[in-house]
Amino acid sequence: MEMDLWRPHRIEQDQCLETRIGPLKLWLRRNSDEIHIAAKYDKTTDTAKRAYPPRPAETQKFTGLDWGRWVCGDCDKVLLRPAAPDRPAVVRPELPIKIPSGQEALFFVGVPVWVQIGAGETGQVRLCEKPSVALSNIWFGDPMSGELCYSLRTRARRSVFDAQPQPHRAVCPVTIHNSAAAQVDVERFCIHVAHLSIYPGQSRLWTNGVRITYKGEAENTQLEYSKNPPDYEKVDAVLTPPRTPVKKSFSKISLGSFAFFGGA
Repeated sequence: MEMDLWRPHRIEQDQCLETRIGPLKLWLRRNSDEIHIAAKYDKTTDTAKRAYPPRPAETQKFTGLDWGRWVCGDCDKVLLRPAAPDRPAVVRPELPIKIPSGQEALFFVGVPVWVQIGAGETGQVRLCEKPSVALSNIWFGDPMSGELCYSLRTRARRSVFDAQPQPHRAVCPVTIHNSAAAQVDVERFCIHVAHLSIYPGQSRLWTNGVRITYKGEAENTQLEYSKNPPDYEKVDAVLTPPRTPVKKSFSKISLGSFAFFGGA
C-alpha cells in the first residue's frame, strides 16, 4: 500500500508536486506565500491499481487546468489526507439479498475518499479538499424527510478479499441484522459516512464498522458505529478522524431502501 502518499511533502519555490489518487490527478505548485492547486479527472486509464506518490517537477505551463490559489504564509510542506465523503452514500449489494428473521449479513463497501489538502507539517492550514471520484447525486427517502446523498458505483461485496485493493477507496464493513419477525429484502442502503474514521491497513484503507439492526417497518432501526478499527487485517492508528462524531445510535428506516435519518 502506498502510504508515502499520506506523509508531508516538501514543495520548493517554483516547483510542482504531481500525484494521482484513483481517477483524480492533482498538481500543487508553490509560488511565494501561495499554494496553487489544480485537479483533473482521468477516466481513460485503469485506476484500480494506480496510486503514485507526489513527485517534484520543474514548474511548467499546464494547459487546460483550472488553478486555485491559497495564501499559506511561509509553508514549504503540504499534507494530503484521505477523508470520508461530505454527504451520506447510497450503496447497492452486488445482487439484492434477503435476510430471514434472526439472521445477519456482512457487507464490505468501498467508499471513495475525499483528499484533504493542507499546508504545513501537520496540514494545519486547511486549503481545500477534492473527491477522488466524481460521484452522482441521488435523493434518498421520501420527498419531505429524505436527504441528498451520493450514489456509489461500487457494490457492497460479501467478501472483501475477492476484490482488488483500490488505493482511492476505504473499505467499510457493514453488518445488517434482522431482528424483525419477517424477512427483509435488502436492495440498497444508505451510510452516513461522516461518522467514519479512516485507518491505514496492510493492503488497503479501512473504516470503522457499521452495525444496522432492523426491527420492522414501523419500528426505529438501530445504527451503531464502532469506535475501533476492523480486525480483518492489521491496521495502524487513525489516519483521519470522522467529520462528525456519533452522538446517537437510532434513526428511522424505510424498508427496501434502508433510508437513515438522524444518527448524529
